[in-house]
Amino acid sequence: SCTGEYGAIFAGNGTVAQRKANIQAPMAITMTRVNGVYEKDFAITMIFVANNDLLLYYNASTDPWTGEYNTKTAQTIDAAIGLANYDIGHNFNTSGGGNAGCIGCVCSSTTSASSQQHKGRGYTGRSNPTGDSFDIDYVAHEMGHQFGGYHTQSSNNCISGDGSTEVEPGSGSTIMGYAGICPPNIKSSSDDYFHYVTIRDITNNVKTGFSSGCAQITTFSNTAPTADAGRDYVIPSLTPFMLTGTGTDADGDILTYTWEQNDPESYNQANTSAPNQNKTTGPLFRSERGTTDPVRYFPKKATVLAGNTSTQWEVLPAVSRVMNFALTVRDNVAGGAQTATDEMKVTVSSTGGAFSITSQNTVVTYAAGTNQEVTWNVAMTNQSPVNTPFVDIYLSTNNGTTFPILLASKVPNDGSETITIPNIPGSSNRIMVKGHDNIFYDINNKSFVITAASNTFALAFSGIENEQNKSVCKSGSLSYTIPYTTYGNYNAVTTFTAENLPVGITATFSPATATASTNVEMILTTTSAAIAQINTIVVKAISGADIRTVNTYAIILDNNFSPINLISPATSAQASPDMVNFSWSASNGANAYEVQIALDPDFNNIVEQVTVATNEYSSTALTNLKTYFWRVLPKNEGCSGTYSASSTFSTLFCDFVTSTNVPVTIPLTISTVTSTLTVDAIDGVTISDVNVQLNMTHSYISDVTARLTSPSGTQIILFANKCGNRSNVNAVFDDAGNTLVCATNPAITGVIIPAQALSAFNGQSSAGVWTLTVSDNANGDGGQITSWGLNFCSPTPPLDVVKNELTDLMVYPNPNKGNFNVQFKNAATDKIDIKIYDMSGRLIFEKNYTNSGDFNENIQLSSVQSGVYLMSLYDGENSQVKRVIIN
Repeated sequence: SCTGEYGAIFAGNGTVAQRKANIQAPMAITMTRVNGVYEKDFAITMIFVANNDLLLYYNASTDPWTGEYNTKTAQTIDAAIGLANYDIGHNFNTSGGGNAGCIGCVCSSTTSASSQQHKGRGYTGRSNPTGDSFDIDYVAHEMGHQFGGYHTQSSNNCISGDGSTEVEPGSGSTIMGYAGICPPNIKSSSDDYFHYVTIRDITNNVKTGFSSGCAQITTFSNTAPTADAGRDYVIPSLTPFMLTGTGTDADGDILTYTWEQNDPESYNQANTSAPNQNKTTGPLFRSERGTTDPVRYFPKKATVLAGNTSTQWEVLPAVSRVMNFALTVRDNVAGGAQTATDEMKVTVSSTGGAFSITSQNTVVTYAAGTNQEVTWNVAMTNQSPVNTPFVDIYLSTNNGTTFPILLASKVPNDGSETITIPNIPGSSNRIMVKGHDNIFYDINNKSFVITAASNTFALAFSGIENEQNKSVCKSGSLSYTIPYTTYGNYNAVTTFTAENLPVGITATFSPATATASTNVEMILTTTSAAIAQINTIVVKAISGADIRTVNTYAIILDNNFSPINLISPATSAQASPDMVNFSWSASNGANAYEVQIALDPDFNNIVEQVTVATNEYSSTALTNLKTYFWRVLPKNEGCSGTYSASSTFSTLFCDFVTSTNVPVTIPLTISTVTSTLTVDAIDGVTISDVNVQLNMTHSYISDVTARLTSPSGTQIILFANKCGNRSNVNAVFDDAGNTLVCATNPAITGVIIPAQALSAFNGQSSAGVWTLTVSDNANGDGGQITSWGLNFCSPTPPLDVVKNELTDLMVYPNPNKGNFNVQFKNAATDKIDIKIYDMSGRLIFEKNYTNSGDFNENIQLSSVQSGVYLMSLYDGENSQVKRVIIN
C-alpha cells in the first residue's frame, strides 16, 4: 500500500488506472531490489497480490492515514484485500522513518490490526522513496523484522536486539543494523546482505516457525552448498589470525564466503565507542561482504603489513576471552539462491602476550642461497593453553599480497629458525611466521631485498609441507629429500654430512658428494637405543671453506604403550543403537586410538573401524538387537601398540515415532495446548529408555512449561520457565543428556536433561496415546508446536517386527481353551522369552525359560476371555509373533 504523499510523487497525469500504474512502477522497482537480496539469502520472493491497486493512493487528503501507520495499514489492507488473501503487508510513505509493527508475523492469522502479531502493520517512509537508501536501508530492513529478524547493532545509542543478535560493532553495516543513523557509524548506509544471525533467525522462522505455514513452495533443482568453518582454536592475545572455511556445491556454482563474528553484546556493557581491546564480550570485528576467497584475515592483512594490529572496526583482543565466528556460504544463483552456515570459536589467551616476529623489521639485503635467521617472540604459544609446538615460515615476493613460498615447515616454535634465501631477486619480500596447525601469525615490519646468486651453491628445505619434520617409531627409518643447487659456473665438489646425530640414529646420503644441482636423499636409521624425543639434525653442505646448512627434524616415538582398559559400554550392557558411547582408559604414549566393532569375537566380521584422537567415541552405525564385540588399539604418528582385550554388549530395539497431530498453534493469550502421538498395540514395546525430540517456536520461552504424559497416565515435566526472553526450542530430551544451558536461537537446543526424569516411563508399554502439553502463562507471545516425536528402546522387539523367524515353530492345539503347547528347534544360547498380548496391547502373560536345546513347553492361560491373542517369542537371536485363538 502507499499513502497519498508517496503516490503523488509518481502518479503523474491521466486516468485513475494510469496514475495507479505509474505508482506501481517504482514500487515494483523497489521490490525487485528487495527480492534480489531475499532471494540470495533466503530463496524468498515476494509478489504483489492481484488487486494491489486497491491500496494505492495519490491524494493525501483522501487516503486513510493521518499520521499513524502501523494499525491503519493493517486495517486498510484487511478491508481491501482480506486477511486470508495476503501473507505480508507493508506501506510506503514519506514520513521519514520505518516500523515493522511486529517481529516474525508473516503468515499470521491474527485479526486485531493493533496486535504486534498482525502481518500487515509494516511501513517505510522517506522523503525520496527511491534507491538503496530507501530499498535496502529501510524496506528490506523493516520487512526483515516482519520475517523474524532482529536488530544487529550493538552501540548503546541504539542497541535493541533480542539478546542473541547484537553482534555487529557500533551501528552495524548489514541490513538489520543501523548504518548511518546510530553513532559510532561503521558506514553511512547498509550493505545489501544479511548477517549470519539474521539468516539464522529468518530461515528458522519461515521453515519451521511461526511464518512457515503460508508460503507457496516452488521446487527447483539448485542444490544447497555445504559449509565447514573448521575446528576451534586457541590463540595468543594481540596477535593477527586468519580463518579458513571450505564449501562445496554439487551444481558447480561459484561460491562466496562470509566470515562474521557472532558474539552478542550484553546490554550492560554496550558503549558508544568503537570496539576496544579490553572487552571480554561483544563484537570486535565488523561484518565484511563475502568474496570467493574462503580466507578472512583478522584484521585485514593490509593493516598488519602497515605495522598495526587493529583499526577502528577490527580490534585484536588484549585480554583472555572467547570469540565466536560464523561462516556463511552462498551460491548466489539468481532467483533462488541457497546458503549454508557453520560456526566455530576462537579462544584468546593473554598469558604470554603477543606472538611477533623480531627479525627483518628494518630494511636488509640478503644474497640468494645464503642462510639467514628468522626470530620471533614465542609468547608462550608452545605451552598450554595455546599448545602450538611448531610453526611454518613463508615468503612473499609481492609485499605481502600472497605468501606462496614455504621456507620452513613444522619447525620448533622456539623463537629461531635458519632458512635459506631463494634465488628470487627483488625488493618486495616479506616473511610470515604462522602457528603450524593453528591460525595465528605475524609478518615482519619491512620489505627486504634479495640479490641474485652468482657462482655459489645452496642447500635448502624442499618447500613441501611436512617434509622437514617427520616422525618414526623406534627401529624405523626416515627419508628426507634436500635440494642442492649450484649457481653460475660453480662446480666444486660439495660433501654432505649430518650434525647433532644422537645415540641410536645414523645418517647416510645419496649422493654423498655433488658438483652440480641435484636432490640429495638423507636416510636416518634408528635403533631401539634411540631416545623418544624431537631431534634436530643439521644437514651440512661443505665445499672448501663454504658451508650451507638446512635443519631437519626427527621425532622418535616410543611403542611402549600402557595397557588400555575398556570402560563403556560395560561388558554385557545393553545400549540404544542410535548412538553408542564408547570410552576407555587413556594409554601413555598414544595420541590416537583405533576402535574396532565386530559381530564376532575373532573380529572377522567388522562393522565399523575408526581412528579417533581421544579416548572416547560415539557410534551411530549399529543396528537393533545385535550382539557386538569391541576393542581398542593405541597409536601415535609412527607406532601401533597391541589391541586391548575385547568386550561385548548388545543393542536394544529402538524405534522413533513422530506425531502427526502437528502443527499446533500456541495462542498469544494465556493458554494450554496439547498434541498427541499414538503407538498402535502391535507396535508397542516395554520401555527401557525413551527420549523426546521437540521442535517448537515461542518468543519469551520462559513463559512456557512442556509436559509429557504416557498412555498409563504418568506425567513428567520436560522444561519449565527457562531462558528468559529468548525464543524457540529444537532439542532432544534425554536422561543421559547435558544440563540445560540457554543458547541464542533456539534458546533450548542440543541433547538436554529434562526437568523430570524420563525413566519414570520405564517398564510401561509404549502402546497407546501419548500427550504433549504446552502451557503458556503470559499474554503477548505465541508460537506453535512444529513437530515432536518419541524414541522408544526396549530389550525385545514389538510384535510386528520379525528379526529372524524361529525354526519349525508350532503352536498346538490352535484354537484352544487357554491350554496349548509351543514347540520349535532352538540353537541359540540365550534364555527364551514368551509374551502374550491381547489385541489392545495389554500384556497378559510373560515367562522366561532356560534354554536346553529344542524347545517344547506347555502354556496355560487362566481367566482369559475368548478372542485372538498375539504371542511373541524371542530366543536372543530370533523372534516371531504367532496368533493364538482362544475359544
